[in-house]
Amino acid sequence: MIEVVFSESAAGSLSVAAGKSYIGGVSSAIIMNTEGDSEIPNQDEIEKMLRESEERERLNWENAIPLDVERKDILSFPLALSIGSITEDEIGKQREETLQNLVSFYPDEEKEAAEEMQETARKNLDNLLIRAQEGEAIRVWSSDLPDEACGFCWLIDQLKPIGYNNLDITYVKLPDFHVMPDKTVVIYSGWGEVSPHQWGNLAKSGEKVPANYMHALSFRWEQLKRENATLRAVVNRQLVSVPDTFYDAFILRELEAQEDEFMEAMLIGKVLGKYSLGISDGLIALRIEQFIKEGKLEVITNAKPQDPSYHRMLRKCCSNFEK
Repeated sequence: MIEVVFSESAAGSLSVAAGKSYIGGVSSAIIMNTEGDSEIPNQDEIEKMLRESEERERLNWENAIPLDVERKDILSFPLALSIGSITEDEIGKQREETLQNLVSFYPDEEKEAAEEMQETARKNLDNLLIRAQEGEAIRVWSSDLPDEACGFCWLIDQLKPIGYNNLDITYVKLPDFHVMPDKTVVIYSGWGEVSPHQWGNLAKSGEKVPANYMHALSFRWEQLKRENATLRAVVNRQLVSVPDTFYDAFILRELEAQEDEFMEAMLIGKVLGKYSLGISDGLIALRIEQFIKEGKLEVITNAKPQDPSYHRMLRKCCSNFEK
C-alpha cells in the first residue's frame, strides 16, 4: 500500500512507526511554576520526571497497534499548497517560487533542503501515478491543517486521469483529540505532531473514499485554482480561498503585547504557540516583512549569517496597529 503524507515531519514520524519497535530517544522535562513561588525542582526530582517520561513512552510502544508499512512506500508531498499560486497542473515554477519564499528567512543550507524536498515530491508524484495506474491501494493521511487539506484535494485531482472508479483510496483523517494508552489526552494540529507509536491506532479510523466524493474534491480544487487566492484556509471545515491578510489579526494581537523593541522570533513563537492556526513560521515571517514595508515596524539589528533572519530585533513605529 502507498502511504501519502503532506509534510516531512509526518513522513519522518511514519517512518519510525514503520520500524515496528521502540527505539528509545531523548527525554526532556518542561518545568512550569503554577504556584507563584520561585522553588525549582532539584536534580533528583528532575531525573525522576525524566524516568517517568521514558517509562510512559515505553508503555505506549508496548500498547501500540502494529502498522503494516514499508518505508519505501511512504511518499511525502510537502508542497505548502495553502500558500501562493496554484494554477499549474504540475509541481512547477510557481510552486518552487512559493516554497523558496517561505524559506527565504532561513540560512542557505535550509533553502537547499527545500529545493531537494520539491524534487523528491516530483519523483514521488511520478511513482504514485505509475503505481496507482497499476491498481495499488493508497492510504492518505490528512487533516484540517490548511496544507494537508489542500494536499488531499490536489492529490485527488492529480489522480483524475486514472478514473476514480479505478482507484482504491483510504482516507485517515486526524481526529480532534486522541486518548493515549496512558490515558493522556492529546490534541494534534497536523500529522507531523503524531507520535510514531500512535499511527497504527489512528489508522483504524480510515475510510474508503467513494468515487463521487473524489469527484467533489477534484471539483473543489479546480474552483480554488480558478480563484487562485494568495491563501487557502479551512473555515467551518470547508476549504476556502482567503486574502493574504487573513491571519493578521492574530499576529497583530500578539504584536501589541510585545515591548516597543522585541526579537521577531519571539513574536512568531507566540503566534504559533497560542493559536492552532496550522500555518508555518515562514508565512508569519512574510506577514511581518509586509508590516515592515508598511512602516508599522522597523529593523533595529539584523540576525547573524548563520541564524534565520527572523532572529533580528524589531521596533514598533506607531502605537496603533490596524486590525
